[in-house]
Amino acid sequence: MAIGADAGVDPDRLAELEDERRFLLRSLRDLEAEHEAGDVDDTDYATLRDGYTKRAAVVLQSIEDGRAALPAPAPRNWVRRLAVVGVVLAVAVGAGWMVARSSGQRLGGQEVTGGTAAVDVPTLLAQARALLAVDPLQAEQLYRRVLEQRPDHAEALAYSGWLLFTASAGASDDVRATAVDTARQQLGRAAAADGEYADPHCFLAVIADDQGDAADARAEVDECLRLGPPADVRAFVEQFAAGLD
Repeated sequence: MAIGADAGVDPDRLAELEDERRFLLRSLRDLEAEHEAGDVDDTDYATLRDGYTKRAAVVLQSIEDGRAALPAPAPRNWVRRLAVVGVVLAVAVGAGWMVARSSGQRLGGQEVTGGTAAVDVPTLLAQARALLAVDPLQAEQLYRRVLEQRPDHAEALAYSGWLLFTASAGASDDVRATAVDTARQQLGRAAAADGEYADPHCFLAVIADDQGDAADARAEVDECLRLGPPADVRAFVEQFAAGLD
């Protein structure tokens, strides 16, 4: 299927692009699993992954262009959406704070995590943080590799859960419901693993608001603010909280 970033994408075309996006993401996940199992060699893996990634980037851009061409939602929903997007972007940008917070952590030794390469947890975390805003799918895979070594790692639980939630946007209702439930469970485990970690509560607040649970969203955003996110992230969280009011 030839994909182009044409401005006049209609709803049917947009649905086709969403199907293409899901196919590409699923193909990337399958390719990763086959490579780790040794069924695909390094050369073929790199070639196929680059091809899928480039196609996915074009498809995602076409989806964004198509959505921009659709009628704007009602003003109140648009204000709320802006606030939610602000929180999402702010927390992604806040990865710098997260790196500083976790830089002294040394969890586990050099352990094998798929394939033949031995990669330690701090290295996997550094790679995942660097990819959060660039290649979320790869970041999620790296966080899952951390969880293979440390199932109770708060950051890996929080961000793999959040990336699962964001990746399920546009999925069918039953798939979306399962993704939301799983994401909430992982974020709850992250909060339990580290009682001083603000990020899972920030994410849970956004998810609760997305699901129409204003009371839970308010409780989680209050907890996020109580735990003291950095100043730049806090401003966006406070904006989100104001939208709840």
